[in-house]
Amino acid sequence: MKFLVSLLLFSAVSASAQSVLETVDEALTVSTPNQMFRADLSGLIDLELYAPDTPAMGLLNTDDDLFFNPRLTLFLDLQATEHLRGHVQMRVDRGFDPGFAPDGQTRLDEYFLEWKPLEKSWINFRLGKFATAFGAWTQRRLSWDNPFITAPMAYSDMLPVSDDGAVPFAAFQNRRNLPDNRQTWQPIIWGPSYATGASVFGQIGLFDYAFEAKNAALASAPRSWDGVENGWDATTYTGRIGWRPAPEWDMGISYSRGAYLVDARSPRQRIMVVPGGNPFTKREDYYQTTYGVDASWTHGPWQVWGELMNSRFEVPNLGGNHLVPPFLEANAGTVRVVSGFVEVKRKLGPQWWVATRWNQSWFGDLPGTDTAWDNDGWRADVSVGYRFSRHLQAKLQYSMAGRQGAGREGHHLVAGQITLKF
Repeated sequence: MKFLVSLLLFSAVSASAQSVLETVDEALTVSTPNQMFRADLSGLIDLELYAPDTPAMGLLNTDDDLFFNPRLTLFLDLQATEHLRGHVQMRVDRGFDPGFAPDGQTRLDEYFLEWKPLEKSWINFRLGKFATAFGAWTQRRLSWDNPFITAPMAYSDMLPVSDDGAVPFAAFQNRRNLPDNRQTWQPIIWGPSYATGASVFGQIGLFDYAFEAKNAALASAPRSWDGVENGWDATTYTGRIGWRPAPEWDMGISYSRGAYLVDARSPRQRIMVVPGGNPFTKREDYYQTTYGVDASWTHGPWQVWGELMNSRFEVPNLGGNHLVPPFLEANAGTVRVVSGFVEVKRKLGPQWWVATRWNQSWFGDLPGTDTAWDNDGWRADVSVGYRFSRHLQAKLQYSMAGRQGAGREGHHLVAGQITLKF
């Protein structure tokens, strides 16, 4: 009801507010007469209301029946000639993911410098904190560009692997029956994964590429992303190669490998002395390795996106000999998950759209057993949106999810979102 009332109020004032927002847009852009130097401040105001079954699914961290999540996102873009660019994204909200900071939080989610040495876009360099090059969903992660309110399952569904160390084999095996622990468990990719590092990217003919080295793995939590605050314990290497054979098509392959046990809450440390003079074993010795393919197709009012990824985690204590002390590399085991989604959006004229998304995850067996390390799951998302103007839009989403075996999270979610762009 709150969402519908807000939607009607925004609709009533949108016409008169249009001219005001146009004036604000102009006032927030400053440039030299020759356009050699330019500064542009822009932003998004999001008002979100979630009504979940509890425990809530995905990265919605609340036990409330109704959760209100306001968010202010500010973007500062600086341009110096055609070759240098700076970007900063600041957010004020109730956590990077709704509910992780219920009393409010202010953060710099992105900050980077870009250098384009050539007139053509063959090669570019980026240094700072920015979204991952893996896959294609991150290109439409912002609320104005995302047809849905939530992220796909592969970017938000919590897995029983954690970043805070090892547990006994039996305890890890039982996690598939427990509610998600959002403080330590991890998804395949944590949203856009704004980790810190350097990137080289560009476009040559029908192909584009991006390769990066960063301080955190794809699954790492937001607390690990900032290299200035948390340092650089290990390096994650990620890359994507894309191909555009026709204007309607965009296809890509991605790869990433990095240590996911590096924990920003504790300094780099060697975990345990192995008797007999063997070398220490470090957190950095346990890797997440991920392969992915993505494709999109656009034609008239139709847009279709799809991604499929295979991720493997090296987990302490899952090797064949469970009597070996924890954290020994010889006792590490590998678990595997395959996850993907297909998303379809249909425009119903210049202002309305509807979208649907099917998400699916499949889990491999625990080493040495015929038991899956988590329950296979699915989620269906349906969204309808209306764009009042180029500054204001609203969305309503319904999600339904299920798993094999014992269910851990709620099966239903209704969410509404109003976005003001300036």
